[in-house]
Amino acid sequence: MSGQVRWFMPFIILTLLIAGCSYEEQSQSGEMPEMIKVQLVVPDKASLHKPVTLQVKLTQGEVPVSDADQVQFQIWDELEDAPAVSPELGMMTEDKLEEQGALKASEVENGLYEVQYTFEQAGTYVVQAHVTHGAMHSMPRAKIQAK
Repeated sequence: MSGQVRWFMPFIILTLLIAGCSYEEQSQSGEMPEMIKVQLVVPDKASLHKPVTLQVKLTQGEVPVSDADQVQFQIWDELEDAPAVSPELGMMTEDKLEEQGALKASEVENGLYEVQYTFEQAGTYVVQAHVTHGAMHSMPRAKIQAK
């Protein structure tokens, strides 16, 4: 019987080593990815009837993100209520945002997304970006004065 134990012992040790190495690989790949950083680039003022560029710079860590799932802009007069977002619906889909007048941004260079918008009436407006990358979503806001 001791001969059988000696013969199986290397296999038991090898199995434990393989299991230990596999566990280490899984724990390293299970780390949380870095959060996305969304920098909303909006001028303080805009001229009426002239296009203005609204931008989002998207990075994850120090790396520009060129494969965002969604980058859209909502714009409304600050004197009006913000577009309705129902808690029951959860995060709004790209289509739902477009139904509410959101503008889909285009990537113009690595990690830089933009839209052109023309203000037709004077006032102070709220610009909100909706950015989704993987499971992360960010909705920064800025104000712009149209004269």
